[in-house]
Amino acid sequence: MARIRSVKPEYWDDRKLAKRTSRDARLLYIALWNHADEHCRLQGDPQWIKGQAFPFDDDLDAAATGRLLKELESVGAVIPYEADEDPYLFLPKLARHQRLEPEKVKSRLPPPPSEPRADSSERGAYESESHADVSESDADSSALLYGAGCREQVAGGRSTREAPTLPGTALLDGYLAKTSPRPPKGDIEKLVEVIDRLVAEQTPADVIGEALERYRDKTKYGPGILRRLAGDIVTDRADAAAGKPPRGSPKRHQAYQNPKDQNVYDEELQP
Repeated sequence: MARIRSVKPEYWDDRKLAKRTSRDARLLYIALWNHADEHCRLQGDPQWIKGQAFPFDDDLDAAATGRLLKELESVGAVIPYEADEDPYLFLPKLARHQRLEPEKVKSRLPPPPSEPRADSSERGAYESESHADVSESDADSSALLYGAGCREQVAGGRSTREAPTLPGTALLDGYLAKTSPRPPKGDIEKLVEVIDRLVAEQTPADVIGEALERYRDKTKYGPGILRRLAGDIVTDRADAAAGKPPRGSPKRHQAYQNPKDQNVYDEELQP
C-alpha cells in the first residue's frame, strides 16, 4: 500500500549522493519511500518496482530498474533480501528522511533474515561529516530527534545511534539551553512538531529563533502559539520594509495644516 511521504530540501543538496548515483536512481529511491512500510520494508521484485515507480516510461524495463537498485545498494540505501523465495527490500536510512511509527502498526512483510543495523559512524552519502553522533543515554535529545523525524529506526526497532541533527532541532536546542526550568517533555515534543513544520514551510531560521524568544514569555498559551508568533514577525518585517509603523503603535498626532491654495481656503469660508 503506497504512503504519502515528504521530501526535505536537503535531499536535493546531497552532493555525495549525486556523485555516487545516477539521477534515475535518486528518483527511484524517493519512489521506494512511497511503497516502504513503517518498518522500512517493501517488495523487491524489479518488475513490480518498475510498474510502481515508472509505469509510463517505456525506456526503462525490469532489468534497467534492477541496475538502478544496484546503484542504491552500493551506497547502502537499500538492502535486498529473500523470504520464502520472494525478493524484498529493506531501507535502513528511511527514517532519516521520514517520520516513521513502527510501534503503531505491524509489518505485513517478513523481516530481513539478520536484522540490519545502519551505523551512523560510517560517513555515508546522506550524512555530513560536520555532525557528531548523539548518545542514546540523553533521553531528552533522543526524544527530540525522534520527534523531528531524524532518529534512525531499524527493522521496526530503534538503533543506538542518531542521524544528523536537523536545522529545526538545532534551533530548539539553542532555545532549551537558555530556558530554565526545562519545559515538560510533552511541550518539548510539541515544539519539535511546530518547528519542524515551520522549517518545512521554509520559514527563515532567524524568524523561528525570534519566535522562540517571544514564546519564552507566552508559554502559558502552549507551543501551538509559536506559529502565530512567527507569522507576526514576518508581517512586522514586511511592514517595516514598506515604511509602515509597527502594529499596535499609537497614531501620531498630525497638526492641522491650511490648504496651500489660498483660493480653495477662501471658497470653503464662503456661505
